[in-house]
This record gives sequence, C-alpha cells and structure tokens, in this order.
Amino acid sequence: MRLKGDRRIIRAATFAGLLLVGGSAAGGEFGAGAAAQDAGRRIAPPPRLRCPRDNTTSFTGRVLAYRRTAGRVFVRVRTDEETTEEFTLRHGRRGDPKRLFLLRGETFTQRDWRLIETRAGRLRPGVRATVWACYEGDEPRPELIDWQPPE
Repeated sequence: MRLKGDRRIIRAATFAGLLLVGGSAAGGEFGAGAAAQDAGRRIAPPPRLRCPRDNTTSFTGRVLAYRRTAGRVFVRVRTDEETTEEFTLRHGRRGDPKRLFLLRGETFTQRDWRLIETRAGRLRPGVRATVWACYEGDEPRPELIDWQPPE
C-alpha cells in the first residue's frame, strides 16, 4: 500500500476525531457514515474492526480502480483529502470477499453485488468507499471496505 503524508499526523487526527463522534469514543453514530461525513464530522469505526480505536484510520473517497481476483481485492481511492491511496485486502484463495465488505455501514450480502458491480469484477461508475485500516506499527493494514454506491 502506498500512502502520502505523515502517518503519525493521520493517526493522531483519526483518534482525536473518534473522540468527537457523539461526544466520546464510546458513544456515537455507528452506521451514520455518509451523513457524518457530509456534516464535516469524523465517522465512528465499524464494530467488526479487529483493532482498538486508537489504532484505526479510514480513507474515504471516489474509487478510481477496482480489481477482484481469487484471494484478493484491490482498490485505488481518490480521497476527500485529495490524496490517492491504494489498498489490497486478502481473503484467501477460497475465502469469500463479502466478509471484507460493508454496504453503507451494514453487512454486505450476496444481493449487494449488483449495487456495486455491473458484472463480476467490474465496478459501477460513481461508487465511493471508505477503506478502514488498523495500524501495525506505523503502517495501516486495510481491513474492511464500506461501499457507498450512488443512490
């Protein structure tokens, strides 16, 4: 994965922003993703993330590239902060990529493929996403993609 900017600043800002959601890190607006972002507030991480909140970050924006192959999903995102980030999420050769996905903050189901893809492996135009990552040292490791297809 390639990142631009100072990761320590992003990490500190992310933690500080999580404290602002709902007034505390414990409270907040789970599942309010797009509404919270539109209002200029940070969004709370999904409960499925396997890392503590202070080791969490997210990258939200327009999906520029998408590739789904056996064992992995690749996305390139032009973030709302005007950086371009690339992520590869691995799910194992026989694993189901749906377990790496959310749709507007909710569980991704088999029927949701039609909302993000025109056909297998081909993303619909105008799809946005939030890539959630957990820090391992100074490197964020992508964990989940929360898809936000056009309405």
